[in-house]
Parts: sequence; structure tokens; C-alpha cells
Amino acid sequence: MRIPQKVLLDAAKEILNLLGEENESAHIAAEALVSADMRGISTHGVNLLRMMSERVLAGMLAMPTRIDVVADDTTTAVLDGNNGLGQVAAHRALRLSVDKARGSGMGMVLLRNTNNIGALGYFTSSAAEHDGVASIVMTNGNPSVAPYGSAEPFFGTNPLSIGVPALPGRPLVLDMSSSVVARGKIRLASLSGENIPLGWALDDTGTPTCDPGLALKGCLLPLGGPKGSGLAMMIDIFSGMLSGSAYGRGLKSFHELDGATGVGACFIAIDIGRFLDPMSFETKMAEYIQEIKGLRKQTGVAEILLPGEVEWQKQEESRRSGIDIPEPVAKGLDLVLERLGSRLSVTAGRVRESRE
Repeated sequence: MRIPQKVLLDAAKEILNLLGEENESAHIAAEALVSADMRGISTHGVNLLRMMSERVLAGMLAMPTRIDVVADDTTTAVLDGNNGLGQVAAHRALRLSVDKARGSGMGMVLLRNTNNIGALGYFTSSAAEHDGVASIVMTNGNPSVAPYGSAEPFFGTNPLSIGVPALPGRPLVLDMSSSVVARGKIRLASLSGENIPLGWALDDTGTPTCDPGLALKGCLLPLGGPKGSGLAMMIDIFSGMLSGSAYGRGLKSFHELDGATGVGACFIAIDIGRFLDPMSFETKMAEYIQEIKGLRKQTGVAEILLPGEVEWQKQEESRRSGIDIPEPVAKGLDLVLERLGSRLSVTAGRVRESRE
């Protein structure tokens, strides 16, 4: 289904408001969720609202989101998300890191005791496009990835994003998990009854499998073998251990009602102007991109794509034609809205403020 951006934003905000989130924070989280769907990253989009609703009703997600400052210095800070919305706490951590970078050249903010913060590229893209700041964001997650050589999970998919200003309105953004694939893609394959490629995951006996159901009972494999495994470990240390949050086997899944997830995250912002004139950097980036785009292509390759370019193209398509949302997800949002007493409807495209 193609859903207009405003319809999806209003529905997401409505759900979060009715779950107890304050208006500004609900808007921040709704923007992050809808942005993920616009970029084709549906695993971190509005589909998460159904799980948010279940966790709030089970007393395992705290709304409204309250963020405490644990420590604050010239270039560093530690925030506590108090088991609230990860997107809201991440927004606060990003803004604080950017402010510190503006004042001191660099800023590093660690976030503890939060939840799934969504697509990391949303935050690094924002820092690059709106603030002209380079940034690095990383976060850990519940055990789902086997360390290299292991047959059982210990790391999360532990993603990393790096963003830098580039072309006007089009920052260069790397957003990747340290696993071969995000666990959400295994869930989507399971829901659609499709097999997954061999090499994505192991079953619970440690045997490679193409069955997404068996993969969900087992674990994912790290990207690039020992390289992805090492990256996941370092992200876990920075995001979880150093922040004072959970790490390793201490984390819980956001998709299961087992208690607070204990997710941690790390935000690093860098003021480019401390190293190179921003206009000169912008010119160099444009030349750099043009040079890469002009390289001789491999046989069968139509275009050399840059990090984040596919997501940017999908986002522009979503602006023009509406956001592509699977019908079961749209109907699921309508069920949540109805259960919460709202008269909004995603599938019917109605957006009315009044509620029964």
C-alpha cells in the first residue's frame, strides 16, 4: 500500500500520544519511524509501533520518556534513557553531541538504559545535512549474532553509522549492521514464508540454515567473519559497557516481553570546520563523488552507488508517490489505533483529530 507521508506521521504520533508520550517527543519518534519507512528500512519503521504498544501495556516501556543527565563535561556526557523511547533519547544524545562539537570541536555522548533507537542513518544524516557536522553513531542489542567460530549468540546485530556532509541535501551516509543481515529481515522472510540465503544464519544446533523460522531460534552470522565479529565486540563495549548500560548476554529483545532491554548507544560529533574550511570540504567532496561515479563500471553494473544512495532514492520516491507499507503492517496500525480509542485510519487514509 502507498500511504501519504502525513497520514503515516499523524497516525504514528497519535499512537504514541495515546500510549502516554508527550507531544514533542511523540513527534520526534514518529518522524524517525516514518523516515525509516520512507528510506525502505521497514524493519525500523512504523511496524515497531505494534511492539511499542504491547510493551507499554505490559509495563516494559516507560512513557512519557524521561531522560536524566548522569554526567556532563565540556566534550562528553552520559545520559540515562530510563527505559523510554529510544528514538527520543537518541535525538537528545545527538543534539547534545552536536552542541559540544560546535563548542569544542568534538563531542561524545553515551546513552544508557534505552530501547531500540531505530535506523542510525537517520541521525547521522540529520547531523550532516542540517548541522554540517560529521558524526558516528553506534548501538548494541540483544544476543542474536554468533561471535566468529561460535555456534550460539552473544552479540547483537550492533549497527554503526557514519555520516558526512556532501552534496546539498544529500549527505554521504554509511549505515550497516555488524551481522551479515539485520534480524528484522529474517522476521520479514518468516512472515512472508520465504527462505533466506545460506550464510545468513545458523539454527539452534549451530548448522547453517535457509529456514527463517529455524534461524530465529538460532543466530545470525557476523559480517565478513572475524571482521564483523570484532566490530560487533567493539560496538558493544563502547555502547553498553562504557555507557554503564547492559552488554553481551545482559541485553533483552525489544520484540519479546522479557523486561527492559538495557540498550546503550554512542554518539560522536565532529566539527569539520576545526580541520578544514567547510566550503573547501564541500568542494572536495563533490569532486570526490564525481571521480568515483566516473570510474569504469563492472560488467552488468548500470551505476556506481555510494553509501546511503539507494535509501536516498527510495526516500525521494516516497515523497512523490507515498510510502510503501505492507498491507498487514497498515492493518496492524489500524488495530492499534482502534484499540487505543482513536478514529484515525491508515488504510482508509483518514486523519481526523477527534476521537470517540
